[in-house]
Order: sequence, then C-alpha cells, then structure tokens
Amino acid sequence: MENILKIEGYELLNQKVYRVLKESIIKGFLEPGTKLLENKIANQMGVSRTPVREALRELAVEGFVDMTPNQGMVVTTVSLEDLKEVLQIRGVLEGLATYLAAKMITREDIIKLERIINKMNICIIKDDTIAFSDLNADFHDQILKICGNKRLIWICSNLSDRAHRFRIRSLSIPGRLKYALKEHQEILEALKKKDSEQADKLSQKHINSVLKNILAHESKK
Repeated sequence: MENILKIEGYELLNQKVYRVLKESIIKGFLEPGTKLLENKIANQMGVSRTPVREALRELAVEGFVDMTPNQGMVVTTVSLEDLKEVLQIRGVLEGLATYLAAKMITREDIIKLERIINKMNICIIKDDTIAFSDLNADFHDQILKICGNKRLIWICSNLSDRAHRFRIRSLSIPGRLKYALKEHQEILEALKKKDSEQADKLSQKHINSVLKNILAHESKK
C-alpha cells in the first residue's frame, strides 16, 4: 500500500482519499477481503482519520467496501454471479450508448477514439495489461460522453467500476488483448459509418465476450 496510496492535486481531502482507495480497489492493489484500518490509511496518506472515515463511508454506499462485525471495513468480495448480473446489464446499456453515439459522433470524436486504439496496440506490443485496461475504459468512457445521456453515463460508469477488477484478470489470458483490440476496432468502424444498429450489436457482443472470458478464466482456478 505504501507505493499506491498517493494524494495529488487540490481536491477536498475526503475526495482525494476516496479516489485513491477506489482506484486501488478497482485495479486490484487492494484485494477482496483486505482490512481497511483508518489509522493505517491516514498515516500512509498523511491525513487525519476524518477524511478517511468519510471516504470509506462513500465507498461502502457504492458497494466497494463492507462493514463486518469482527474485522471492521474490508474490501468487498464480488461473486461471479454478481459480476454476471452487472455485465448483463452493462452490455445492454453500453449498447444503447453506442447506438446513440453513432448518431452524434463527430470527426474530432473519431480521432480521439483512433488515438486510443493506437495506444492500445502499443500496449499489446509491450504486453502492458494494466495500461491496456485503462485505455479500454477510456474508449468506452469516450463513447458515453459522445452519447450525451447524463443518466446513462452515470449508471454505466458505476457498473464499469464494479467489473474493472475482473477485467484486468480477463485481459491477462493469452491472446485476449489482441482479440479485445479487434472488438474495439470493429465498434469504431461502425461508429465511423454512423451505423447505430451495428454499433449497438458489436458493443453488446464485446461485453458478452468479456463476460465469457472472465467466467472461463475464473472457472479454471
């Protein structure tokens, strides 16, 4: 934890603590079941216990940490059934977002998505799964922004955070990075053509592919 719990910028303290802890949970630096001790976190971050307590409460509301009778706050353990439900919902909603984005996308938006795709390709060459996963999230976030539906953006962002821990494991499967890149390239082509129905179909296919890979990977453990 010493190397990852860093606070930067000028956010409110509780939001800084919240952001760093949430990112650490999502990326797997803080694994499910890890005890989150207020004093220890406060000392590592160089803050008082108050912003840590507020951040943990916010994370508890969002389902990232649980209060247990004997251990206090711990990182939530997400079951495969929970993940399956999240991705099933996310597939439909992100399909809708991509459908809407295809109608509104501009040349500037396309250039941004192409740049992300190019960076993803570099990650494959470097075999950098974590950076690829971040770019994967950026790609979908860009599509959400393009679609312009604020409520849809909020719901999808929350669902994406819950699945991110498993996504990194899925991308570690040999050959998955290249296939994931291909899926994103196909979605981008549909967006370029402003083909809403195809964009929706390919987006849902991509999320279903993520789910299948995660389930197959986890079942081998």
